Amino acid sequence: MISNNREDDHIEHISGLLIDAFERIHRERMAGLPILHPGLSVAVVGAREWQGDWLGVLITPWCMNLVLVPRRGSVHTLGPTGTKQSIELPAGRYELLASAADGVGPFAACSLFSPMNDFADQASAVAAAKAVIAGLFEPKPCPSDEDRPGSNRRPGVSRRDLLRGKLRRGR
Repeated sequence: MISNNREDDHIEHISGLLIDAFERIHRERMAGLPILHPGLSVAVVGAREWQGDWLGVLITPWCMNLVLVPRRGSVHTLGPTGTKQSIELPAGRYELLASAADGVGPFAACSLFSPMNDFADQASAVAAAKAVIAGLFEPKPCPSDEDRPGSNRRPGVSRRDLLRGKLRRGR
C-alpha cells in the first residue's frame, strides 16, 4: 500500500522490519523447538504512532508482545538489553524490557502471552491482539466514574488481566 502520509509510511516501514526480523528468528533460531505453535505465523497488529514512536502488538509462533520502537530523540530512552522501560498509555503504566533485533535496532517489549498454545489459530491470536491494543488505548475511568451507579465505563486492560486471559474469557 502506498501512502502519502509520512506517519503511515513510518508505521508500515517499522511493521515490515519487525516482521522480517522475527520471521528470520523463526527460521534460523526457533526452527524445530517444541514451544512453537504450528498454526501461527509472525504478524503485527494494531501498529500506530504513540508519542512519536512506533507501538503495536507482535505475534509470533512462540509469543505475543506489546512492542515499542522509539524514534531518534524519543522521550522513551532505552537502556541496555534487559533493562526495564515504563510507558504511560491511556489504560495505565506498562513495563517493557529493552531489546534489539538485527534489521530493527533497539526496541522494548512487554510479554502478553507465551507460549501461544491457548490460541486455536492465527485468527484467534489476531483477535486477541486487536482486543489488547484497543484495551490499552481505552482511558482509565475517573474514580468517580467507577463508583457511579449504572456506569458503563470499563477500566483499561492491566497486564495482570491480559496474563490471566480475561480478554479471551470476556472479562
